[in-house]
Amino acid sequence: MPPIPSSFAKKKATVLAALATPEESYSDLSPKGSIDTRIKGLIDRINRIEGAVTTSSCAGRISVFLEGRKAKGKHSNSIAEEEGGEHKGPVPDDNTENKSGENSVPGGKGLGGRWLFVSHDPVKIPIAQQPHDSPISKLFGLASNHRNTASLPDSEARFVKFQFEPMILHIMTASLRHAQPILAAAINAGFRESGVQSLKNLDDPNAFPMIAVRTTGLATSSLVGYVEELQGGVENIYSLVSEEYLQMMLKTANARFLANEERIRRLDSNLFSDKRDQQAAWEDPQLRKERKRAKGLTERQHLPDPSGQAGNSGQRDLDSEELGIETAFYQSDNGAAEE
Repeated sequence: MPPIPSSFAKKKATVLAALATPEESYSDLSPKGSIDTRIKGLIDRINRIEGAVTTSSCAGRISVFLEGRKAKGKHSNSIAEEEGGEHKGPVPDDNTENKSGENSVPGGKGLGGRWLFVSHDPVKIPIAQQPHDSPISKLFGLASNHRNTASLPDSEARFVKFQFEPMILHIMTASLRHAQPILAAAINAGFRESGVQSLKNLDDPNAFPMIAVRTTGLATSSLVGYVEELQGGVENIYSLVSEEYLQMMLKTANARFLANEERIRRLDSNLFSDKRDQQAAWEDPQLRKERKRAKGLTERQHLPDPSGQAGNSGQRDLDSEELGIETAFYQSDNGAAEE
Protein backbone atom coordinates (compact mmCIF):
# COMPACT_ATOMS: atom_id res chain seq x y z
CA MET A 1 0.00 0.00 0.00
CA PRO A 2 1.17 3.58 -0.60
CA PRO A 3 2.35 5.52 2.46
CA ILE A 4 -0.25 7.55 4.38
CA PRO A 5 0.06 11.29 3.60
CA SER A 6 0.41 13.46 6.67
CA SER A 7 -2.51 15.63 5.52
CA PHE A 8 -4.77 12.56 5.50
CA ALA A 9 -3.61 11.57 8.98
CA LYS A 10 -4.50 15.05 10.27
CA LYS A 11 -7.97 14.94 8.71
CA LYS A 12 -8.60 11.48 10.13
CA ALA A 13 -7.47 12.60 13.59
CA THR A 14 -9.97 15.47 13.45
CA VAL A 15 -12.84 13.12 12.56
CA LEU A 16 -11.89 10.57 15.23
CA ALA A 17 -11.62 13.28 17.88
CA ALA A 18 -15.22 14.31 17.16
CA LEU A 19 -16.41 10.69 17.25
CA ALA A 20 -14.66 10.19 20.59
CA THR A 21 -16.96 12.76 22.20
CA PRO A 22 -19.05 11.12 24.97
CA GLU A 23 -22.41 9.97 23.66
CA GLU A 24 -24.36 12.28 25.94
CA SER A 25 -22.43 15.26 24.54
CA TYR A 26 -22.17 14.21 20.87
CA SER A 27 -24.50 15.84 18.35
CA ASP A 28 -24.59 16.25 14.58
CA LEU A 29 -26.88 17.63 11.91
CA SER A 30 -28.77 14.41 11.19
CA PRO A 31 -32.34 13.90 12.43
CA LYS A 32 -31.09 11.28 14.87
CA GLY A 33 -28.28 13.54 16.07
CA SER A 34 -25.74 10.74 16.62
CA ILE A 35 -24.23 7.60 15.14
CA ASP A 36 -26.66 4.71 14.74
CA THR A 37 -25.71 2.08 17.31
CA ARG A 38 -26.53 -0.73 14.86
CA ILE A 39 -23.43 0.09 12.77
CA LYS A 40 -21.21 1.71 15.39
CA GLY A 41 -19.10 -1.45 15.65
CA LEU A 42 -18.59 -1.54 11.88
CA ILE A 43 -17.66 2.15 11.85
CA ASP A 44 -15.15 1.65 14.68
CA ARG A 45 -13.51 -1.25 12.82
CA ILE A 46 -13.30 0.68 9.55
CA ASN A 47 -11.74 3.61 11.39
CA ARG A 48 -9.01 1.29 12.68
CA ILE A 49 -7.90 0.73 9.07
CA GLU A 50 -4.84 2.92 8.68
CA GLY A 51 -5.84 4.45 5.33
CA ALA A 52 -9.58 4.92 5.89
CA VAL A 53 -12.00 6.98 7.97
CA THR A 54 -15.79 7.25 7.90
CA THR A 55 -17.24 10.73 7.38
CA SER A 56 -21.01 10.12 7.40
CA SER A 57 -23.34 7.18 7.85
CA CYS A 58 -26.90 6.00 8.20
CA ALA A 59 -27.65 2.37 9.04
CA GLY A 60 -31.04 2.57 7.33
CA ARG A 61 -34.26 4.29 8.26
CA ILE A 62 -37.98 4.69 7.73
CA SER A 63 -38.96 8.31 7.40
CA VAL A 64 -41.89 10.54 6.56
CA PHE A 65 -40.67 13.82 5.13
CA LEU A 66 -42.63 17.01 4.47
CA GLU A 67 -41.26 18.98 1.54
CA GLY A 68 -40.24 22.58 1.98
CA ARG A 69 -41.47 25.41 -0.14
CA LYS A 70 -40.36 25.21 -3.75
CA ALA A 71 -38.23 28.24 -4.59
CA LYS A 72 -39.26 30.03 -7.76
CA GLY A 73 -36.84 29.63 -10.66
CA LYS A 74 -34.73 26.97 -8.97
CA HIS A 75 -33.67 24.06 -11.13
CA SER A 76 -34.99 20.78 -9.75
CA ASN A 77 -32.17 18.53 -8.69
CA SER A 78 -32.45 15.32 -6.64
CA ILE A 79 -33.83 14.85 -3.16
CA ALA A 80 -30.40 14.63 -1.64
CA GLU A 81 -31.66 16.55 1.36
CA GLU A 82 -33.38 13.50 2.76
CA GLU A 83 -30.27 11.35 2.27
CA GLY A 84 -28.17 12.90 5.03
CA GLY A 85 -25.96 10.58 7.02
CA GLU A 86 -26.28 9.93 10.72
CA HIS A 87 -22.88 11.30 11.55
CA LYS A 88 -20.97 13.91 9.62
CA GLY A 89 -17.42 14.29 10.73
CA PRO A 90 -15.66 17.65 10.41
CA VAL A 91 -13.99 16.85 7.10
CA PRO A 92 -12.50 19.81 5.20
CA ASP A 93 -14.41 21.34 2.30
CA ASP A 94 -12.88 19.30 -0.53
CA ASN A 95 -14.33 16.03 0.73
CA THR A 96 -17.66 16.95 2.29
CA GLU A 97 -20.99 16.25 0.69
CA ASN A 98 -22.73 19.17 -1.04
CA LYS A 99 -23.19 21.75 1.69
CA SER A 100 -25.50 23.84 -0.46
CA GLY A 101 -27.95 20.98 -0.97
CA GLU A 102 -30.47 22.30 1.53
CA ASN A 103 -30.96 25.54 -0.35
CA SER A 104 -30.46 24.28 -3.93
CA VAL A 105 -32.90 21.38 -3.77
CA PRO A 106 -36.56 22.37 -4.20
CA GLY A 107 -38.49 21.16 -1.19
CA GLY A 108 -35.41 20.74 0.99
CA LYS A 109 -35.13 21.39 4.72
CA GLY A 110 -33.65 24.81 4.18
CA LEU A 111 -36.94 25.91 2.64
CA GLY A 112 -39.19 24.71 5.43
CA GLY A 113 -39.06 20.97 4.89
CA ARG A 114 -39.01 18.74 7.96
CA TRP A 115 -39.24 15.17 9.11
CA LEU A 116 -42.63 14.17 10.48
CA PHE A 117 -41.42 10.70 11.50
CA VAL A 118 -38.07 8.91 11.60
CA SER A 119 -37.18 5.43 12.85
CA HIS A 120 -33.87 3.60 12.56
CA ASP A 121 -35.47 0.30 13.50
CA PRO A 122 -38.43 -1.69 12.16
CA VAL A 123 -41.68 -0.10 13.28
CA LYS A 124 -44.32 -2.02 15.20
CA ILE A 125 -47.57 -1.52 13.32
CA PRO A 126 -50.15 0.15 15.58
CA ILE A 127 -53.56 -1.46 15.92
CA ALA A 128 -56.77 0.52 15.53
CA GLN A 129 -58.81 0.59 18.72
CA GLN A 130 -61.98 1.81 17.05
CA PRO A 131 -63.48 1.00 13.60
CA HIS A 132 -62.59 4.38 12.09
CA ASP A 133 -59.27 4.94 13.85
CA SER A 134 -56.22 5.76 11.72
CA PRO A 135 -53.29 5.00 14.04
CA ILE A 136 -50.63 4.90 11.31
CA SER A 137 -51.76 8.22 9.87
CA LYS A 138 -51.56 9.72 13.35
CA LEU A 139 -48.11 8.16 13.88
CA PHE A 140 -46.92 9.87 10.70
CA GLY A 141 -48.54 13.22 11.53
CA LEU A 142 -51.22 12.95 8.82
CA ALA A 143 -54.86 13.89 9.18
CA SER A 144 -57.53 11.98 7.27
CA ASN A 145 -58.33 13.77 4.04
CA HIS A 146 -61.68 15.49 4.32
CA ARG A 147 -61.58 16.86 0.77
CA ASN A 148 -63.00 15.21 -2.34
CA THR A 149 -60.88 13.94 -5.24
CA ALA A 150 -61.85 16.91 -7.40
CA SER A 151 -59.71 19.17 -5.23
CA LEU A 152 -56.56 17.07 -5.02
CA PRO A 153 -53.31 19.09 -4.99
CA ASP A 154 -51.41 19.93 -8.18
CA SER A 155 -47.74 19.33 -8.89
CA GLU A 156 -46.73 22.59 -7.22
CA ALA A 157 -48.10 21.52 -3.84
CA ARG A 158 -45.86 20.52 -0.96
CA PHE A 159 -46.05 16.76 -0.61
CA VAL A 160 -45.34 14.29 2.18
CA LYS A 161 -43.14 11.36 1.24
CA PHE A 162 -42.84 7.98 2.95
CA GLN A 163 -39.40 6.42 2.46
CA PHE A 164 -37.28 3.47 3.37
CA GLU A 165 -33.58 4.16 2.84
CA PRO A 166 -30.98 1.40 3.23
CA MET A 167 -27.55 1.95 4.72
CA ILE A 168 -25.35 4.66 3.28
CA LEU A 169 -21.76 5.07 4.39
CA HIS A 170 -19.11 7.53 3.24
CA ILE A 171 -15.47 6.57 3.72
CA MET A 172 -12.50 8.80 2.95
CA THR A 173 -9.35 6.89 1.99
CA ALA A 174 -5.71 7.86 1.77
CA SER A 175 -5.40 6.76 -1.88
CA LEU A 176 -7.21 4.88 -4.63
CA ARG A 177 -5.23 1.79 -3.68
CA HIS A 178 -6.65 2.01 -0.16
CA ALA A 179 -10.12 2.54 -1.64
CA GLN A 180 -10.12 -0.45 -4.01
CA PRO A 181 -10.48 -3.36 -1.54
CA ILE A 182 -13.10 -1.48 0.50
CA LEU A 183 -15.12 -0.71 -2.61
CA ALA A 184 -14.87 -4.32 -3.81
CA ALA A 185 -16.04 -5.58 -0.40
CA ALA A 186 -19.05 -3.24 -0.54
CA ILE A 187 -20.11 -4.27 -4.04
CA ASN A 188 -19.70 -7.97 -3.23
CA ALA A 189 -21.87 -7.48 -0.12
CA GLY A 190 -24.78 -6.23 -2.23
CA PHE A 191 -24.17 -2.47 -2.12
CA ARG A 192 -23.91 -2.46 -5.89
CA GLU A 193 -24.30 1.25 -6.49
CA SER A 194 -21.19 1.97 -4.41
CA GLY A 195 -18.48 4.04 -6.00
CA VAL A 196 -15.75 6.63 -5.58
CA GLN A 197 -17.35 10.08 -5.45
CA SER A 198 -14.36 12.38 -5.26
CA LEU A 199 -11.28 12.13 -7.50
CA LYS A 200 -9.87 15.57 -6.74
CA ASN A 201 -6.84 13.74 -5.36
CA LEU A 202 -5.66 13.23 -8.95
CA ASP A 203 -4.86 16.95 -9.08
CA ASP A 204 -4.84 18.03 -5.44
CA PRO A 205 -2.45 16.29 -3.00
CA ASN A 206 -4.58 17.50 -0.07
CA ALA A 207 -7.79 15.87 -1.39
CA PHE A 208 -8.58 12.19 -0.99
CA PRO A 209 -10.93 9.63 -2.59
CA MET A 210 -14.37 9.41 -1.02
CA ILE A 211 -16.17 6.06 -1.21
CA ALA A 212 -19.98 6.02 -1.08
CA VAL A 213 -21.24 2.63 0.09
CA ARG A 214 -24.85 2.44 -1.02
CA THR A 215 -27.58 0.49 -2.78
CA THR A 216 -30.79 1.63 -4.42
CA GLY A 217 -32.19 -1.87 -4.76
CA LEU A 218 -33.77 -1.87 -1.30
CA ALA A 219 -34.99 1.72 -1.31
CA THR A 220 -38.68 2.52 -1.65
CA SER A 221 -40.71 5.72 -1.49
CA SER A 222 -44.23 6.95 -2.07
CA LEU A 223 -46.15 10.21 -1.86
CA VAL A 224 -48.62 9.77 1.00
CA GLY A 225 -49.81 13.27 1.85
CA TYR A 226 -49.82 16.98 1.08
CA VAL A 227 -50.00 20.34 2.83
CA GLU A 228 -52.84 22.84 2.74
CA GLU A 229 -51.45 26.27 3.64
CA LEU A 230 -53.83 28.73 5.24
CA GLN A 231 -53.53 32.37 6.17
CA GLY A 232 -51.27 33.21 9.06
CA GLY A 233 -48.82 30.41 8.24
CA VAL A 234 -51.20 27.66 9.40
CA GLU A 235 -50.50 24.30 7.76
CA ASN A 236 -52.90 21.36 7.56
CA ILE A 237 -51.24 18.08 6.56
CA TYR A 238 -53.61 15.61 4.93
CA SER A 239 -53.23 11.99 3.85
CA LEU A 240 -53.53 11.12 0.16
CA VAL A 241 -53.80 7.36 0.74
CA SER A 242 -55.78 4.92 2.83
CA GLU A 243 -54.78 3.51 6.19
CA GLU A 244 -54.44 0.10 4.51
CA TYR A 245 -51.95 1.54 2.02
CA LEU A 246 -49.83 3.01 4.81
CA GLN A 247 -49.89 -0.36 6.56
CA MET A 248 -48.66 -2.07 3.37
CA MET A 249 -45.82 0.45 2.99
CA LEU A 250 -44.80 0.00 6.61
CA LYS A 251 -44.75 -3.81 6.29
CA THR A 252 -42.65 -3.52 3.11
CA ALA A 253 -40.17 -1.20 4.84
CA ASN A 254 -39.89 -3.53 7.85
CA ALA A 255 -39.06 -6.45 5.54
CA ARG A 256 -36.40 -4.41 3.76
CA PHE A 257 -34.81 -3.56 7.08
CA LEU A 258 -33.99 -7.26 7.46
CA ALA A 259 -32.47 -7.48 3.97
CA ASN A 260 -30.47 -4.32 4.69
CA GLU A 261 -29.08 -5.80 7.91
CA GLU A 262 -27.98 -8.93 6.04
CA ARG A 263 -26.02 -6.82 3.54
CA ILE A 264 -24.39 -4.92 6.40
CA ARG A 265 -23.32 -8.25 7.94
CA ARG A 266 -21.87 -9.35 4.59
CA LEU A 267 -19.92 -6.10 4.29
CA ASP A 268 -18.48 -6.57 7.78
CA SER A 269 -17.56 -10.16 6.93
CA ASN A 270 -15.97 -9.22 3.60
CA LEU A 271 -13.79 -6.63 5.29
CA PHE A 272 -12.88 -8.28 8.55
CA SER A 273 -13.93 -11.93 8.84
CA ASP A 274 -11.27 -14.36 10.18
CA LYS A 275 -8.40 -11.89 10.12
CA ARG A 276 -9.90 -8.68 11.52
CA ASP A 277 -7.46 -6.85 9.31
CA GLN A 278 -8.70 -5.30 6.09
CA GLN A 279 -5.26 -4.91 4.61
CA ALA A 280 -4.66 -8.66 4.73
CA ALA A 281 -7.42 -9.03 2.14
CA TRP A 282 -5.36 -7.10 -0.40
CA GLU A 283 -2.88 -8.65 -2.81
CA ASP A 284 -0.61 -6.49 -4.92
CA PRO A 285 -1.69 -6.62 -8.60
CA GLN A 286 1.79 -7.28 -9.95
CA LEU A 287 2.47 -10.08 -7.46
CA ARG A 288 -0.88 -11.66 -8.24
CA LYS A 289 -0.22 -11.48 -11.99
CA GLU A 290 3.14 -13.20 -11.52
CA ARG A 291 1.63 -15.87 -9.24
CA LYS A 292 -1.16 -16.63 -11.72
CA ARG A 293 1.27 -16.82 -14.63
CA ALA A 294 3.59 -19.18 -12.77
CA LYS A 295 0.65 -21.38 -11.79
CA GLY A 296 -0.58 -21.52 -15.38
CA LEU A 297 2.81 -22.43 -16.78
CA THR A 298 3.26 -25.17 -14.16
CA GLU A 299 -0.12 -26.69 -15.00
CA ARG A 300 0.69 -26.51 -18.70
CA GLN A 301 3.85 -28.56 -18.24
CA HIS A 302 1.99 -31.37 -16.46
CA LEU A 303 -0.94 -31.72 -18.83
CA PRO A 304 -0.92 -35.12 -20.66
CA ASP A 305 -0.60 -35.15 -24.43
CA PRO A 306 -2.88 -37.66 -26.23
CA SER A 307 -0.10 -38.45 -28.75
CA GLY A 308 2.32 -39.28 -25.95
CA GLN A 309 4.67 -36.53 -27.08
CA ALA A 310 5.38 -33.12 -25.73
CA GLY A 311 3.39 -30.47 -27.45
CA ASN A 312 0.35 -28.30 -27.29
CA SER A 313 -2.30 -31.00 -27.91
CA GLY A 314 -4.71 -31.42 -25.04
CA GLN A 315 -3.64 -28.21 -23.39
CA ARG A 316 -6.18 -25.88 -21.91
CA ASP A 317 -6.14 -22.22 -22.81
CA LEU A 318 -4.53 -19.96 -20.23
CA ASP A 319 -6.67 -17.17 -18.85
CA SER A 320 -5.73 -13.52 -19.28
CA GLU A 321 -3.99 -13.21 -15.94
CA GLU A 322 -1.91 -16.37 -16.46
CA LEU A 323 -0.73 -14.78 -19.69
CA GLY A 324 0.25 -11.67 -17.75
CA ILE A 325 -2.71 -9.48 -18.65
CA GLU A 326 -3.69 -7.46 -15.61
CA THR A 327 -7.32 -7.34 -14.51
CA ALA A 328 -9.08 -5.80 -11.54
CA PHE A 329 -9.61 -8.11 -8.58
CA TYR A 330 -10.30 -8.46 -4.93
CA GLN A 331 -9.13 -11.36 -2.80
CA SER A 332 -11.93 -12.60 -0.57
CA ASP A 333 -11.57 -13.68 3.05
CA ASN A 334 -11.33 -17.36 2.16
CA GLY A 335 -8.29 -16.66 0.05
CA ALA A 336 -10.04 -16.99 -3.31
CA ALA A 337 -9.60 -14.16 -5.78
CA GLU A 338 -12.79 -12.67 -7.12
CA GLU A 339 -12.97 -10.77 -10.39
